Amino acid sequence: MLEEKQQLKMRSKGIAKAVEFMKEILGKEGSVVKANKTDEGWEVEVEVIEQSEYMKKIGIPKSVYDKNIYRVILDQNFEMVSYERKSQKPSGGSVE
Repeated sequence: MLEEKQQLKMRSKGIAKAVEFMKEILGKEGSVVKANKTDEGWEVEVEVIEQSEYMKKIGIPKSVYDKNIYRVILDQNFEMVSYERKSQKPSGGSVE
């Protein structure tokens, strides 16, 4: 029972660290969609809604948003090792 509580506490810390990192790097809030403990640390996937850079570049007058999934890798001490955008898909939303 105690070990389960420690695991939950560690998972919460890893999740919070990944979300904090994404907010710091991208300046946007994200939602955790997956978190796994690995032998090296933690792998956390964070979904972030961002304005579509492609639509912005081609001059679409409305703001169109994408759902981007980022993978954040943390070591055993919850320090960021790497991050990458894993996937991107249109969210179907726009703002006039």
